[in-house]
Amino acid sequence: MNVQHMLSRLSESMPWLDKQAETLHGALEPVFGPDAPSGVKDALYGVWMGHPLHPAVTDVPIGAWTASAALDLLGHERSADAMLKLGVLGGVASAVTGAAQWFDLQNLEEPRRLGSLHASLNSAALGLYGVSWVLRSRGQRDAGIATAMTGYAIASASAWIGGHLSYALGIGVSRNAFEEPVADWTDVATFEELPDGQLTRVEAGGAPVVLLRDGSAIYAASAVCTHVGGPLDEGERNDACVTCPWHGSEFDLRDGTVIHGPATTPLHAYETRVEGGSVQIRSLPG
Repeated sequence: MNVQHMLSRLSESMPWLDKQAETLHGALEPVFGPDAPSGVKDALYGVWMGHPLHPAVTDVPIGAWTASAALDLLGHERSADAMLKLGVLGGVASAVTGAAQWFDLQNLEEPRRLGSLHASLNSAALGLYGVSWVLRSRGQRDAGIATAMTGYAIASASAWIGGHLSYALGIGVSRNAFEEPVADWTDVATFEELPDGQLTRVEAGGAPVVLLRDGSAIYAASAVCTHVGGPLDEGERNDACVTCPWHGSEFDLRDGTVIHGPATTPLHAYETRVEGGSVQIRSLPG
């Protein structure tokens, strides 16, 4: 049995994680729910970076705790303790950004369950490192090291699940990552087929595209939300922007820019023109 299949079976065998996920989701609602401040959410999603913030933040506790373990083995006590404390601070930041990335995935069973398990294991590891911090400060170094090593083992197992969420299930990966650019002007519709002010789905180069006619202007971008693939042509239009109907990500169709998350990667946007009554598009340069 391969690793991916094993974790999928693990998810199926743990329906009790749904209750845990529901409780966690409710606790996070004030921070990440639809009524929460969008600026805070966007910062924690990583909109300002152009990709999810959580994977970058996780390097801090993993790296710091690995360094702490190595320094403990070498007998460099002060340096080991400093790295452990840095890892605890990074672990808190990792937990918050991970919660942001997980919050909107409740309709996907395996990510919902494994994400909840991932959070539980990371919380346990973080708690053990906190205990180790206290034990070291009280001079109980051997107990502190043993507690930290237990936390490291749990964090490593949790990181394995996190890797599965990212690389096997594609959480945090742009759903438009493999779209091929449309280099030449391509007919996608006639001008008369486009209702003014409405979103229309077409295809170009085998990829779904959403068109918006706004008077004489026409905007075009990928019709697939980069977050988890929501159909943007079914979303809500606001001027030249569209809001995904699944999780509320908002994009500017003029250039594909992310206005609000949870999506962090911009859409693939297109130039448009009308030739002989036909609407033509091609990929924006760069």
